Amino acid sequence: MRTQDTSPLSRIDTSFANYVARRRQTENAHLENGIPDYAFDLDYELRAKLMQIPHFHSICKKITATIETREIQFFNQKALAVGPNQFPEIFQMGTDCAHRLGIGIPNIFVYPNQTMNAFTYATDDVTPMIVLFSGLVERMTPGELKCVIAHECGHIHNQHLVFQNVINAILNSGAGSFGLVLSLANIALMQFWTRAGEVTADRAALICADDPELARNVNAKLLYGGMLNNAGQVDMESLRQQLDQTLNNPTKVYELLNDHPSAIRRIFAEKEFQECEVFYRWRPELKKPGMPVRDKREVDERCKKLVNILDND
Repeated sequence: MRTQDTSPLSRIDTSFANYVARRRQTENAHLENGIPDYAFDLDYELRAKLMQIPHFHSICKKITATIETREIQFFNQKALAVGPNQFPEIFQMGTDCAHRLGIGIPNIFVYPNQTMNAFTYATDDVTPMIVLFSGLVERMTPGELKCVIAHECGHIHNQHLVFQNVINAILNSGAGSFGLVLSLANIALMQFWTRAGEVTADRAALICADDPELARNVNAKLLYGGMLNNAGQVDMESLRQQLDQTLNNPTKVYELLNDHPSAIRRIFAEKEFQECEVFYRWRPELKKPGMPVRDKREVDERCKKLVNILDND
């Protein structure tokens, strides 16, 4: 006589092949020409130019792999590794974002430093590493912290880190020995690309957010420090006036030295993407009946005007 298997575990699909198939299905549903459909066009265009620098991609990938191995060892010694039994709520945030975007679940570390910062090391999207500074974790609500993690997952999803960590090393060292092979024009291109890449990663934060407003809150907190005793809300109209002053000030050219767009620019670039049809491909449940949306080409053009420092007309 055959006995019926009543174990709940028997109903769980543990097939690795099926897992890979589901992951590829998720990825392919949102890929256009091999890149995520939400990626900022300027990010892709500038990355293509970086690929044209002779041997730059292969050199960056090798260097990044070395950096990643070294940094994993450092943070295993100096930081706390997040997991199902250690800061499980943060681990779940990383898991949720990874599943939403279709990447590997990141290794997340919380590092004791009061700076509001987070960053990522990865040569691919299989075993990436995200580092959260304790000062940022303390000043973000759970929903906002999930957006921070999603932003870093956006960098992973778009394979920014192959270039990003090497570019940061080059820029922070004033080019160093790389100056022998890289022109100032190429260094300027790298800086320009890193700013465009932040817009793409912010879009990943919006896609993964429990509430899109939380993604903008993250960038707003970067402006005022996210004081724990501050319960006020950032007023968008006042912020728009602050942005207009920034765009009309001739000293904005100094932003060319920055590897991130200003938080104000990023907030309004996020607002533009929230009106994009691609956003609602990912989050159809957020689209209200009759809500007007723009196509991605128009949204990207509007975002270019927001983040292009030399031309905001």
